[in-house]
Amino acid sequence: MPTQYDQETIELCRSLYLKYGGKNYDAIEREMQKEFPGWRKQNLFDRGKGKDERLGWINRYGFDNSLKIHTEKLTTAVNDDTQDLYIGIRDVRKSLQTEVASSRADRDKVYQYRDFCKLEIEARKALDLSRDNLETFVSGYEKLINWLSEVDKPAAKLLVQHGETLIERAKAHYGDTEKIDNRASSGANEIG
Repeated sequence: MPTQYDQETIELCRSLYLKYGGKNYDAIEREMQKEFPGWRKQNLFDRGKGKDERLGWINRYGFDNSLKIHTEKLTTAVNDDTQDLYIGIRDVRKSLQTEVASSRADRDKVYQYRDFCKLEIEARKALDLSRDNLETFVSGYEKLINWLSEVDKPAAKLLVQHGETLIERAKAHYGDTEKIDNRASSGANEIG
């Protein structure tokens, strides 16, 4: 008879699954075995078929859903922090700009203004990068296909030809959603 684990053990495993991004099963097993020597990574996976099928912890306890929520929270936190930093820099730059434009500013204020302009540009780049997600990928992919079809139809066809591979990579990178399937394949239909 298989070993029964309590909810605390399941939550420890869930936290390790999140820590390793749902990928490094050997590391999860090593860490679980520190407290539970008999625990094996096979516990994570479904086994058997039909009426003999036993759900693994990933499906039984919703580890993938937890991972998705965890990833979204991390992304939101990074976006919020980056946006907060950008807004702070922008506000200081605006107040310095008012001073510099009114000709009341000394040389130090002008230099501070210049430095905050540079900081704002860098913070804006960081903000834009923190918003790199599936939606921005799909939007860029659509634009690229449309523009490339006007510039070089064979290149656009080649891009569409490898579209499935790009779609799979985007799903793996950003998380599997249905938006990309419908929108990316519609771009392929537009090239004649």
